[in-house]
Amino acid sequence: MLKKPAVKLIFLIVLIVIFKTPNVLAQQGKLDTTFNIQDDGENGDGFDNTVRTLAVQDNGDVIAGGDYLNFNGVSNPYLNRLKPDGTIDPTFVLGEGFNGKVYTTFIQPDGKIIVGGSFTSFAGITANRLVRLQANGTYDASFNTTLETNNIIYDSTQDSSGRTIIVGSFTICNGVSVSRIARILSDGSLDTSFATGSAANSLIEKVIIQADGKIILGGTFTSFNGQPQNHIVRLNPDGSIDNTFNTGSGFDDKVTSMALQSDGKILIVGTFLNYNGISANRIIRLNPDGSKDSEFSSGLGLSNNTVYTVAVDETGNIMIGGSFTGNYNGNPLNRLLFLKPDGTLIPDFDIGDGPASGSVLAIAKGLDGSWFLEGSFTVFDNQNQGRLAKINTDGSLDIGFLSSDVGFNNSVFKVLSLADNGKMVFGSFTKFNGSPVYRIARLTNDGKLDTSYNLNKSGANNFIKTAVQQLDGQLVLGGNFTIYNDVICNRIARIDSNGNPDVSFNVGSGFNNQVYALELQSDQKIIVGGNFTKFNEVNVGRIARLMPDGSMDETFNAGIGADAIVESILVQPDGKILIGGKFETFNGVLSPRLIRLNQDGTIDSSFSVGAGFDKNVYSIALQSDGKIIVGGSFLNYNNIAQKRIVRLLPDGSLDITFNTGTGFSKGDVRTILIQPDDRALLGGTFSGNYNGVPALRMIRLLSSGEKDTTFDAGLNGTLFTMALSSDHRLIIGGNFNSVSGIAKHRIARLSLCTNSSVWDGVSWSNGSPSAGKELIFNADYLRLETAFACNCFIASDKIVTLASNHSLSLTFDYSGLGTLVLEDSASLYQFDDEITNTGIIHLKRNTTIRKFDFTFWSSPVDNQKLIEFSPLTLSDKYQSYNGVKWVTEDPAGAMKKGKGYNIRGPQTFSKDVPALYEATFKGVPNNGKITGETVESGKYYLVGNPYPTALDAVAFLSKNKFLDGTIYFWTHQTPLKPNGTKYSYSTNDYASYNAVGGIKTQRSGKIPTGFVASGQSFFARAVGNGEIHFSNQMRSRGEDNKNTQFFKPSGIKNKEAEEARIWINLSNENGIFKQLLIGYVTEATNDFESKYDGVSLSANSYVNFYSICDTKNLAIQGRRFPFDSNDTVTLGYSAKIEEKVAIEIDSVDGVLKNKDVFLEDKITHLIHNLKDKPYWFTTNTGTFNDRFVLRFTNSTLQTNEPEKIQNNLIIYQNQNQLVLDSPKEKILKIQVFDVAGQLILEQDANQKKITVLDLKPKNRVLIVKVETDSNTVLTQKVLF
Repeated sequence: MLKKPAVKLIFLIVLIVIFKTPNVLAQQGKLDTTFNIQDDGENGDGFDNTVRTLAVQDNGDVIAGGDYLNFNGVSNPYLNRLKPDGTIDPTFVLGEGFNGKVYTTFIQPDGKIIVGGSFTSFAGITANRLVRLQANGTYDASFNTTLETNNIIYDSTQDSSGRTIIVGSFTICNGVSVSRIARILSDGSLDTSFATGSAANSLIEKVIIQADGKIILGGTFTSFNGQPQNHIVRLNPDGSIDNTFNTGSGFDDKVTSMALQSDGKILIVGTFLNYNGISANRIIRLNPDGSKDSEFSSGLGLSNNTVYTVAVDETGNIMIGGSFTGNYNGNPLNRLLFLKPDGTLIPDFDIGDGPASGSVLAIAKGLDGSWFLEGSFTVFDNQNQGRLAKINTDGSLDIGFLSSDVGFNNSVFKVLSLADNGKMVFGSFTKFNGSPVYRIARLTNDGKLDTSYNLNKSGANNFIKTAVQQLDGQLVLGGNFTIYNDVICNRIARIDSNGNPDVSFNVGSGFNNQVYALELQSDQKIIVGGNFTKFNEVNVGRIARLMPDGSMDETFNAGIGADAIVESILVQPDGKILIGGKFETFNGVLSPRLIRLNQDGTIDSSFSVGAGFDKNVYSIALQSDGKIIVGGSFLNYNNIAQKRIVRLLPDGSLDITFNTGTGFSKGDVRTILIQPDDRALLGGTFSGNYNGVPALRMIRLLSSGEKDTTFDAGLNGTLFTMALSSDHRLIIGGNFNSVSGIAKHRIARLSLCTNSSVWDGVSWSNGSPSAGKELIFNADYLRLETAFACNCFIASDKIVTLASNHSLSLTFDYSGLGTLVLEDSASLYQFDDEITNTGIIHLKRNTTIRKFDFTFWSSPVDNQKLIEFSPLTLSDKYQSYNGVKWVTEDPAGAMKKGKGYNIRGPQTFSKDVPALYEATFKGVPNNGKITGETVESGKYYLVGNPYPTALDAVAFLSKNKFLDGTIYFWTHQTPLKPNGTKYSYSTNDYASYNAVGGIKTQRSGKIPTGFVASGQSFFARAVGNGEIHFSNQMRSRGEDNKNTQFFKPSGIKNKEAEEARIWINLSNENGIFKQLLIGYVTEATNDFESKYDGVSLSANSYVNFYSICDTKNLAIQGRRFPFDSNDTVTLGYSAKIEEKVAIEIDSVDGVLKNKDVFLEDKITHLIHNLKDKPYWFTTNTGTFNDRFVLRFTNSTLQTNEPEKIQNNLIIYQNQNQLVLDSPKEKILKIQVFDVAGQLILEQDANQKKITVLDLKPKNRVLIVKVETDSNTVLTQKVLF
């Protein structure tokens, strides 16, 4: 129980305004992680670059190394260990990892891992291209490789003595001259007894060791130790050449990989076509003596490219991978081959379409018989696999391994933002978050799939490239599809708001080739561009205009049109039409890749591009001043260097004021979006620099052409499309699976500012504050009311005052050298946890107190000193609570975030007459994730709201589950004082709140509804050990006056938990007041639960009033839902005075609004309807836990009034014990069951009257079964 301080509850709330300067600390372009939260980085598209080496551990885990930097969109460079399901093994801890590529891995028998490659350090430790790791991924210091090799290690293996053979392109090892091969001892030192002489004259790529210790090498070398050895040689264990291995003239080209069979035969693959004068197209098997194995029937071998890897399973079957795509012995194949031991194809092995491109570089057998494949491929059998795949023994892809099942599984080409902030998405995908969606999907505002859209329909049979939305909400789609929802509609269709084809849109036979671009005119005519040459069997030159019904607009006269693809179309406000693409001429007129047409389709002669563009135009955008921004793959415009981006004047001439410098160093600009403030967002394939500054596929330019440094969003794949939603957030789509290093698969939402407005003391430069705008205050602002803004900047010495009861919500930060004043009950809201503020606020809280009144405070700003907050408080009257007792704090100390403080009133205040005290917190406003105190189970802690907004108690408790579900607020009032001939009472008490609701402490007080005001603190009890955490998800914007008072009169947030509640008061006219709450809520039971049942912490000097459950006295009690009219609840009270008091209903909600509520007085034997009037009685001093019962019917199921049943058996309650009385017959046995039929008590007897001692009252319905000596069995339902 808390020690009662003399405290005064302060109703304190504050509003904070946040504004920002263009020089933002919070970078715009930040990923909105609340969009499609299922795409959280746990699953994804694998590696972002080549995987070169693969090893399977004894437990099935997979070691994968290579050139990559990211896995599933998250930084994990060069080496990883994956679990058998394809997820990262979190126990494999590499620290800083490698600084270069990994080419080879070898797992020792003891689980340690040899790693070789081009790296020179591991985890910050020098490790020149070779390192040994412990099984958990940490550095093995006993293997010292600080000197090691001077060039790449391509392969490694170990002999039976634990010595490591390394091969590669190096010529020095540990400072000793070696030629591309060395043997390393178990401590990392060079084995100088391994004498290879001058060794290989060129690269050694592969090494294997036979059972007899002999070593076989393969590569590009043609001699070894001065002897001709064309691409293969076998060494004795001492490093000398084994001349018994007779390879004759050897291979005519490179050996890339080898594998030993259990019979000693050797499989060899590479780029070679002959071995020792015998045809051997890229694959051969040798006998142990080096001769060709004639039993291996490879026939014509492989017809093209390279075989990079070979592996043999336990049955002798052979898996081969590479870049080959032609034939094997006349049979077509694609980069993967599975052979029987004799070299013939396994007939039932089918990989479907297999790898779509790239190469298979590494193969390993899984413990379950499957095969792991790694390399440079990104798609396997039409599924995105990111350079890693797992196939079953029959060749089928294991879709459960590395399955993205997050975001879209293939390209997004177009996004449209809808009026309700939903999103329409189009592309080549077939899944979203694992659900089938065939190239079209509708997402909700939070990024979830709208499963009602186009339900159970087939969608498009090929990709949708583009789409536009008409004024009536219907969508026109274009692309390469020929069927939509089983309806033939060659490459163009119109669909309604549910995704159904609009049959009134009649395009006949449609287009004969792909549609790339669509644009709507103001009259709803549709301009179509692409690679087609016919529409509905009529010749058109890659551009056409359709009527709203889908027919050809014959008034559009484009002549023979474009001589190559039209990629982009833009209709100007004046109706003229800009066309961009790959064409050189349009209607026979030279206009390389850009032209403007009049409304009728004729060429606009007032627009001239001169020599035009040297390469393709992909995107066109128009600024508000009519200037035209063009993006593509071009390097020149009108013979002037303009790399991939340019701005033209309305007549087509170059705008030299648009300074792009050296432009983009590589890649293409594929999409352009102009913001309302004319800043230009660009996206595409570019991944180098823009005018010398890094630019990774997305960038924002100022109107001057310079890079906007306030925006930063790097993508790891192509950006094809962008759209601004009405809530001023940016939707992007493409081929990426990572945004700024955070996994998001092909669609994402970014936060940014789209406009700005400056206050000069008289007016706004660009309209009043609104969402998406940057607010810049260059002058004082006397009264700012509720506003949403992107960020806020206040100039030096300027003051902006946010009015009481108003709020300012910011997407980004508040900065500047001015001051934001938050009047009492104002709120500053920010939803992003990662935003850092730098501006100063003055947050005011008003309360009426006296000198000796204490108030529970908590600072919403950083580094608030106690003495500066209340400078006239005595130095020993600043307190905190340590879980056991009050502790005096140093006045010079700063208030810790999330910690509550108990501070007495100023010493200059009256001890009798309360006065208004305006407390002001001054500092940088807190935001984001905050760690509070570490708590111990069973103790109470004074917890503070750390934010300049109200704190949602339900959200706070749900995230801190080690805290009891009820929180307590202090409400100290005035002392006992005369009132005529009597004294009026004032209570020192705790108001309470939990998931059921809240209770107040005085008749005129406010019931807490779960929002802790800014500047306030509260008590919470720990039911487990833990560390208290806060985040912005717990904050409330301040709407509905949630930050105006400590207790809220309305705006209850957890309505879903409030099916039926009743508040009951014990009070009188002299000031006695105590309230309890009983609520019937979902998930609650009739037993004690900390989430729904709040223990009464009465510091009331005169009375306590509570309900009883499981022997606990409760201020708030949650009961099982749905409400049962037969339910009863025992009420108790204690009193230190003798006084006439009343029990009355304060309020009810839910189904109880229409139910009578009865109070049973067991002393007077009265049942009183509280809905009619209060129940008055005179209390004595003491505790009374068995006098009152709350019920909802006016008859008792069982009370002290006996319940008579058959054979004159009476069952009743007496002094909290169940009594059975049978005047005529003896009771032989009783059994008691709960309503679920579970036996909870069984008792034998042989008497007429029984008192049950082993059953405690819990206000629950029980079934009593009685057996008498006349063999009669009686059953009765009772409430006990």
